[in-house]
Amino acid sequence: MRAIVQYSRFQLSALIILFQIGSSSLFLLASDAKRDAWIATLFAMLVGFALLAFVTLSIQKLAPRQNLVDILLAYFGKYAGTVLAVSYILYFSYKSIRNFREFSDLMIVYLLPHTPLAVVLLVLILLSAYAVYQGVEVFFRLAEVLLPVVLIVYCALIFLLIGADIVHLERLQPIMEGGVRPVFDAAIPEVISFPFGEMVVFLMLWQYYGDRKTLSRVTLFSYLFAGVFIVVTNIAIIGSLGPVSLISSIPFMMGTSFVQIASVIERMDPFVALLLFTGVFMKQTTYFLAATLTASRLLKLRHRTMILPVGMVIFGGSLLFRSQMAQVWIGFKYNLKYHFPIFQIAIPLLLLLIMLAKNRQMKVRA
Repeated sequence: MRAIVQYSRFQLSALIILFQIGSSSLFLLASDAKRDAWIATLFAMLVGFALLAFVTLSIQKLAPRQNLVDILLAYFGKYAGTVLAVSYILYFSYKSIRNFREFSDLMIVYLLPHTPLAVVLLVLILLSAYAVYQGVEVFFRLAEVLLPVVLIVYCALIFLLIGADIVHLERLQPIMEGGVRPVFDAAIPEVISFPFGEMVVFLMLWQYYGDRKTLSRVTLFSYLFAGVFIVVTNIAIIGSLGPVSLISSIPFMMGTSFVQIASVIERMDPFVALLLFTGVFMKQTTYFLAATLTASRLLKLRHRTMILPVGMVIFGGSLLFRSQMAQVWIGFKYNLKYHFPIFQIAIPLLLLLIMLAKNRQMKVRA
């Protein structure tokens, strides 16, 4: 697939917003900070913004017409670059695996309780595979169509929570009663790893955007919009449920279940489920697409050729978790703290330093 202009500013913005929001707005991020979870989320968002602005986007600016595989091979050499590229295929695939398994488990719990997990997974993977098969341009068009729907439903639900007098901001007080340390510990590295550090995946997608002058501005604005939106939903969750939000599996859904206006407007659960499924689908497909593009670029094949093998890896990997709780436990115990920061922070930072050093050396020689 050649790097030509394939999507517009709004389409790039739409995918970034949907990707960042994903399902994270429905859950209470940084729950270890308790009522200060929204502050920890805000702090993590700002750290993630700095990471995006000064590391991830800087890498793309130094190699504007190259993707992550090209950059790794160019600056780490053939062998080390290949090893790192393969590791990113595994990283993108694993992220997709986690989202597919989460999506499937939730589908079984809320919609299809008697359907085998393998059947649900297969249907979801086929849907995502079809989106990946259509290519980058069509996938960005899908994001363009879905974003207004998602934002309208979210805003309507939040206004209903407020209108039904369910949100009480005094539940957020006292602010930072335990000091700064609990907020800091809850934010780093967990909330940076998910969702704010995940923008590294766009190093496989930015090269298809033609307007170099607006790339950073559109990306940063979209990231900030999504970040503020996530913080607002966290505030709505804490304000509506208080301490109960710490033990609820999907607190946003639980909060909206209390909405009852004039015995007419009630039972908002299906709309929350719609948001959940849409967000997870977009995120899992983005990672599926990135894994396919990375593998195809490394092997110098058409991206459609790699859909089947990557899809089989994702399908098999999704079945390896014994249960939904096992997946959640592994994610919070190991992935967010130790594994994901390697690909989101450590390798990009090292890559940027090498790029800057080599570029400076070339200027000195010139």
